[in-house]
Amino acid sequence: MKIGARFVLKYIAEKIIEPIIELFNYPLAYLAGRSEKMERVVLCPIIKSYSKHSKYNIIQYIKYKKNIESLPTEWPNNTNQFSDYSIILQGPIKTEDKFTVETVYYYTRCYPGASIIVSTWVGSDTSAKAEVKKLGAFWVESQPPKSPGAGNINMQLTSSLAGVRKAKELGCKFSLKTRTDQRIYANDVLQYFRNLQEAFPSKDPQIVSKRLIYISCRSASFRYLPFFLCDFVTFGEVDELIKLYNIKRDRRPNNFHKKLEKEESLFREEIYNKLEIKSDSSPYELFPDFEKQYYKYMLSEYYTVFNYFNEHIGRLNRGDDLMDAYYTYLKNYAVVADTEKLMIYWPKYTIDTAQGNNEFTTNGKLNFKKWLEIYLHYEPKKDWSMCGVSTTRAGKETI
Repeated sequence: MKIGARFVLKYIAEKIIEPIIELFNYPLAYLAGRSEKMERVVLCPIIKSYSKHSKYNIIQYIKYKKNIESLPTEWPNNTNQFSDYSIILQGPIKTEDKFTVETVYYYTRCYPGASIIVSTWVGSDTSAKAEVKKLGAFWVESQPPKSPGAGNINMQLTSSLAGVRKAKELGCKFSLKTRTDQRIYANDVLQYFRNLQEAFPSKDPQIVSKRLIYISCRSASFRYLPFFLCDFVTFGEVDELIKLYNIKRDRRPNNFHKKLEKEESLFREEIYNKLEIKSDSSPYELFPDFEKQYYKYMLSEYYTVFNYFNEHIGRLNRGDDLMDAYYTYLKNYAVVADTEKLMIYWPKYTIDTAQGNNEFTTNGKLNFKKWLEIYLHYEPKKDWSMCGVSTTRAGKETI
């Protein structure tokens, strides 16, 4: 099916068919949500019936508690357990069901002593601001950048950097950068990420003191597109995160990717489909013009890590082996953790998350198993070290 036809069908499904189905299903959904018993009586038979008759899938569903108070915490009586840590919720406030505020409250319960920081925009919801501060968390507002960049990348960089700088001001040593519209239900993530840093020390602490931790979230980290690492969640030392988000700003227009959307989607699909059937392959083997295409699209998903590497670890020039630079970075200075360990709830994508896909080798996904293989067995072709010397472009908009 062509890309254009696919987008048309998706639009029809979301705007026309889905509201009609929701209207007819409302009574069943309402009944199923009244109690655990009603869920078993109403919802479970529907799921069993689908799994039995579907030609393609078996359904398993995951339940997360809406009532934050009912969730367990590991250190309820230790008020300073995480005094060196901060959690940054970056982005616009999600006001529905007080989602962002409730998430802040949950993190204050899970991680006593941690500094919880909401980094958003000037003019955001004032009631949420008051509630966040009442919980003992910190509220940071930034002016949106004049140029949002392709895919709003400059927006994300600005609010993330403001949050991490606040963490630095508060004296925090480590930060977990998340989103205001996501909730991490696992209540032990901070120590899990720190344990990963200790288990896998940086190859050269003078360049990167401790590894940055990325995740495999929603198939948003890939093996075959250099530096394509999920930007939803990142953990690391505050000083290293400041370097990550203080890179040069993107000068492309906001709608840059829209103009190339169909072309770029075909490029990615071809890479994933062709390389997945070949073990230990490189996009250079199948695409003679891979470098040209890579720089042409420069997606917001890999813009950040690409420029961070270029400005702080190893200078990238045209003609360089991007895959070697990428795998060297993964081997020496980063870890990719599995999303499932975090129990991330993202209301934007509550259906058809296909979590099991991360356990299959499909579409070039990069999860912990694949990262570990790179860490143990990849042999870099070149020494990319630039001895920690940064460029002078960090944080500035290009001309």
